[in-house]
Amino acid sequence: MWEHFWDWLGKLPQSSASFVGTLTGSSLGLIALLTGALVNASLNRRRDDRLRRHDRTAVATVLHAELTGMRRTLIENAEHLESNPPDPKQGFVVPAPSARLLDDATSKIGLLGTDAVRKVMDAYVLNEAYLTDLILAGGQQHPGTPEDRSLIFMPGRLAPFVAEFNRTRATAVDAALKALSPFL
Repeated sequence: MWEHFWDWLGKLPQSSASFVGTLTGSSLGLIALLTGALVNASLNRRRDDRLRRHDRTAVATVLHAELTGMRRTLIENAEHLESNPPDPKQGFVVPAPSARLLDDATSKIGLLGTDAVRKVMDAYVLNEAYLTDLILAGGQQHPGTPEDRSLIFMPGRLAPFVAEFNRTRATAVDAALKALSPFL
């Protein structure tokens, strides 16, 4: 077959041979460009996937660390109130739980998937409402509270309620931690 092609090509006039050569070279160039573009797109896609995985792991790690601290604080406060209950005639002060890293992670939290985002946001929403819920349960804004830190004064008789309240909040944080664990 190739012999016939070469014979045919050799018998063509000079202008036709030039045209066939140009057409062949252009076709090979186009195929090379398309192949290069496809390989480049594949490499870029792999790089982007790798960067997304890295970002997802970083966001999950940051949120996991903060939620772990939040959970530990809730449980330790509950244990402290149970092991050292305050005098029912006195009161005790409950500090605001801190959550500082969510704002930094918000732009990439969508990388975690809807179920994990929902559970993480549930934990943070409960954290944000923590002091308000304590006020609704009978607490009062502590009069000597510095501006950068909120404290709620709770009557001593509500210590068992606050301990259970903290444990209940910790279960929401546990659900968020469990949802984040596949991304770590």
